[in-house]
This record gives sequence, C-alpha cells and structure tokens, in this order.
Amino acid sequence: MGILNILYQSNNNYAVVTGVSMTSLMENNKELDEINIYILNDDIHEENILKIKEICEKYKRNLYIINTEPILNKLKYELNVTPFRNTYTTYFKLLSVKNLQIKTDRILQLDGDTIITGSLAPLLDYNFENNIMAATYDCIFNSYKELIGIPLTDKYYNCGVILFNHKLWKEEKCEEEIIKHLSNIRNRYFTVDQDILNVLFRKRIKYLDITYNFNSGFYIYGIKESFFIYDLSEEYYENIEKVKDVYKNPLIHHCMGAMTGRPWEKNNIHPQNDLFDKYLKISPWLDYKKKYIKRDKIFKIQKMLYKILPRNIYIHIHKYGIRNYLNNMNKKVQYK
Repeated sequence: MGILNILYQSNNNYAVVTGVSMTSLMENNKELDEINIYILNDDIHEENILKIKEICEKYKRNLYIINTEPILNKLKYELNVTPFRNTYTTYFKLLSVKNLQIKTDRILQLDGDTIITGSLAPLLDYNFENNIMAATYDCIFNSYKELIGIPLTDKYYNCGVILFNHKLWKEEKCEEEIIKHLSNIRNRYFTVDQDILNVLFRKRIKYLDITYNFNSGFYIYGIKESFFIYDLSEEYYENIEKVKDVYKNPLIHHCMGAMTGRPWEKNNIHPQNDLFDKYLKISPWLDYKKKYIKRDKIFKIQKMLYKILPRNIYIHIHKYGIRNYLNNMNKKVQYK
C-alpha cells in the first residue's frame, strides 16, 4: 500500500516512550508495504538503541539512526539557542528534515509521547495543496499568540505531529529561513520549535484532521471545559462537534502533560495509561518499571485540587494558573 516515512527525535530519557510509540505504529500499520523509521539520536544509550532495532526487526521495517552532533553544535555554539528543559532534542527536526534521504515527497514527524491506534495509510496521498507541511490546531491559551507576535484570530498549530512536504521544504529553503530567524530575530521561545514553525510558516501549514493528533487534555478536563480553559473558538480552532466525534476513537493519541502525570510515570492518573501499558507490554521494554517523578509543591497542590474539586470549579483555577504560567515562562525564556 505504499511507503510511510516516520521521523522521531529522542534522548535517552524518552527512549522507552518513543519505543512504545513505535510499537503502536508498527502494530496498527502492518498493511503498509514499507515503513522507514528515522531517529534523531540525542545520546540514546546502546541498550535502548538495540531495543529500538529489535522493534524494526520484529516488524521487518527499516531503521536509520541519525547522528545529531552537528545539529547540536550549531544550536549551541552558532545560534546560541537556549535548551528546552535542559535539552536541545525538540529543536532537532528543524535542522534535519532538509538532509534526510527519503524515497517519497513526504515524512511524518511524531513526538515520542504519541500512541498510534489505526492506519496512517491515508497520509500517503494526502494533498498538501502547495503547503510546506500539515498539522492540527493546538490547544494553547489563545492570548499566548500575542506573546510571540501572532494575531489572536490566526491559527496556531501543534507540532507534535507534522506531515512535512519534504520536496517543498527543500525547494523553499525553509531550514535557511529558520536559521536566519534564530540568528537575527529571536532564538528563545517557550514552546520552542512549535513557536518557530508557527511564527514563520503558519500561512503555509495545511490543516490536518484532529484524529491524527488528539490532545489528551480533552479526556483530562473534558471537551467543553478545554474550550473554556483555553478560550478556543471555531474561528481559529476546531468545531466542537468534530472534537466530540473524534474523541470516541482518534487515530493518534497525544499524551500531553498535566497534573495527572504521564502514562510512563509511576502513580500517574493519566487517561491514556492503560493504552500506553497495552503497547509497553508487547514492546522490548515489557519489564520496564515506571519511575516516580519528583514534583514541586505547586504541582502537588494542583493535582490534589484536580482530584477533589468539582470539574466546573477546578477549570477556573486551572485557567488562571495556566495563563500566568505561560506569561511568566515566555518572559523567562525571552529575556534570560
């Protein structure tokens, strides 16, 4: 049924998470003739590399491990980019897509915290309509757009799942434009690569159906509640009835962080925990012991309030908190 090219980026801390995502992808796309996995390797330990290779060998798929040291050096020493949570991994795709040697005109970038539950075959002949990439809209506080110079009524896209038009990306010198922006305009953003792609290319991003990148926040807070928290509107987001429909069975779950913890953490209450465990158990990490993640006092209080308060009360507290958090973090990275 065709060739699917997949791009992941991972450091060792995210290797298990990425491996589980890969396992879910392989399990639910067995009908495809060829799947080529490209891993942007940020010092993944050899034992995890071997397990990643084991996944591809099990499903008879191709694996390409990409050395990212040149990209890392460019980000750190030439562009003076600030790391995101003490790592540069999330930036790697920005400076790697151009040089990937692929057999088709497209490559699907997936964050490691995604779980694929259905066939991605429709993306093989997805019509870009002369756009350089395709992505779904993001659930981010709408006023955040102003902090990075985007009009409130413009679309803002989530870059956890991106279908790159590889041919056009190269022809239009998108990487060069990113480097120019980081060098001369601004090189510190809170949501880093996602902000950069939205600032530079949002007019050339085609909408990708929300089933390919369904935010777990809709399960954590509720659909109407999420629209309230983030001031979402059909003018610049998705139709709420569409969200309700996809909610039942999305093709790609994006396991976003929240006070629930994440599915790979010990004692989490994340709605995708059982789904994650399903693929963890058939991955090479089936004996993996989830680790306790140390959280600060504010997180612990927030988790407690989430568990004990009625949802219609809690969402007001969360909305206030997330607004202040985004404002403060954006200032912190910009003026550090």
